[in-house]
Amino acid sequence: MRTISWMLVTLFVAGCSDPAPATNEPSDTDYGPGGCPLVTFNEDVEENAVNGIVADASGVYWTRDGSVWRADPGGASPERLAQDFKSAYTLAMDDEALYVVDYAEKLVRVNKDGGATLVLAQDAISAVAVDEDSVYFTSVAGLFRTPKDMSKIESLASISNPDSIAVDDAYVYVRTIGNVEDLSGRTVRVPKAGGEIEEIAPPTPVAYHYFSHELEVDGTNVYWVEPSAGTLMKAPKAGGTPIVLAKDLADPVSLALDGENVYVTLRGKDGGSDAERGVIRVPKEGGDVADVARGPRISAFDVAVDAAHVYWTARVTGAGVTVSCK
Repeated sequence: MRTISWMLVTLFVAGCSDPAPATNEPSDTDYGPGGCPLVTFNEDVEENAVNGIVADASGVYWTRDGSVWRADPGGASPERLAQDFKSAYTLAMDDEALYVVDYAEKLVRVNKDGGATLVLAQDAISAVAVDEDSVYFTSVAGLFRTPKDMSKIESLASISNPDSIAVDDAYVYVRTIGNVEDLSGRTVRVPKAGGEIEEIAPPTPVAYHYFSHELEVDGTNVYWVEPSAGTLMKAPKAGGTPIVLAKDLADPVSLALDGENVYVTLRGKDGGSDAERGVIRVPKEGGDVADVARGPRISAFDVAVDAAHVYWTARVTGAGVTVSCK
């Protein structure tokens, strides 16, 4: 068995203004603009980049290239749940399990308690979402669904270059990506019951593929980032005029929602200032952009939130997961 070592920093947050002292806190701890400590855990693991991340009341879950991990809310007690992935990438979850994309290889179900794993599909898969009954995923062939009992895999739509997906009660929402022949992306939805593809927003120029978490949906709107344009967008779920929630962003990569805000990671532009990198918070109804973390020491890729925390991954070899209060 391989020996795993990590630096564990435990952080418990009582609200967003009074974090309790952390144990083994490094002397050069960074602080966000609101005064919350930025604490990194699961560092120095003998694996490569930290990629996708999700969180709920049961804990925070993330992928490294070769494995899947969890920790208690706030980052305490990280443990590895599953391993032997070629490139564990993005993921989704329900109350009992994680659904992990082993990028361009397969889709795997991993129990949250670290029990058995199950391969749900094998294909060039890029993104996954779940509802109460089914698992939805994209591949180079389009948009697919499989019941959680694995009774069948069915095609929902033939969509060119599908990438990020999200679901609500009635629809699957898809953000497509550009390619070398067509540098445009679309935001569409597909009825779960079957039917025509419905356009939510007209095509816009996009960079070819940053990450498979560029789209989210709530009860009213669809939200997405446009890395090339440097914008955070929203539009009504039934379609309508898109609204720019934030602009002049330095390569927005991924986003997550809570009840009031959108949280976005900024990769920083190639050749630009490292001071542009960070994690921001934008009100869903529009308003001032607030920094959760910002600066040359911040490397942010995917993002997740729970009731009290914001978490982000770095996708840098030897990096960990960083947490701050909201």
